[in-house]
Amino acid sequence: MHIPDGWVDLPTSAAAAVVAVAGTAVAARRGAAALRDRATTMPAVVAAYVLVAQLLVLPVGFGTSAHLVGTGLAALLVGPSVAIVCIAVVVVTQALVLADGGVTTFGLNLINDGLIPALVAWGLFVAARPLVRRAPEGRLRRRAAAAAGGVAAGVGSLAAAAAATLAFAVGGTDAVPTSVVAASIGGAHAVLAVVEAGLTAAILAAVLRLRPDLVRAMPRPAPVAVRAPEPAAAAPGGVRR
Repeated sequence: MHIPDGWVDLPTSAAAAVVAVAGTAVAARRGAAALRDRATTMPAVVAAYVLVAQLLVLPVGFGTSAHLVGTGLAALLVGPSVAIVCIAVVVVTQALVLADGGVTTFGLNLINDGLIPALVAWGLFVAARPLVRRAPEGRLRRRAAAAAGGVAAGVGSLAAAAAATLAFAVGGTDAVPTSVVAASIGGAHAVLAVVEAGLTAAILAAVLRLRPDLVRAMPRPAPVAVRAPEPAAAAPGGVRR
């Protein structure tokens, strides 16, 4: 899914870079505000998870590969804004250090691995949240939330594969026919999406059981206001009761 240099023409890559930079800038601003309100080490944890998950690649036979995305789980844990910034760091590291993805295709790979799966997974989970709330509190609600998160992450992975295929269709060179790209990437990610859904559901279930406060996608209960006790009325003679 990491598009290498030369597979998509420069105009398409440049347009994608503009969109990716703008989207990441907005995400960074919102993510910074979220982290000021609630400082946490979770962004570092999810960035490490995504980096390792995307190293597990499945070659698709024409110079690129399919892999677990991990962005859906990241978005559910830290929110889509922080997740997009984490993916930006991962994509740059992969291209410059691990030779995974091209330099001219930074924007395309950030859109495919970051913006699209983060927004799709978050949006689907938010849409499913009213159904999750209907489940009885406790184990059943945790299972419902984990299942919804798994489905959202799996669909996000498929959306990322569709975005990569669209990039080839719009600006791909003649090196590989678009139909071959679509069949290869789509077929591989149809399998990987199932794996991603199961892995995301399992991790979410464990985190919700042990530390539910770490899951950003689950709304936190509003703090209960504690009223200060009223002062005792003074008895006749100036003595309080």
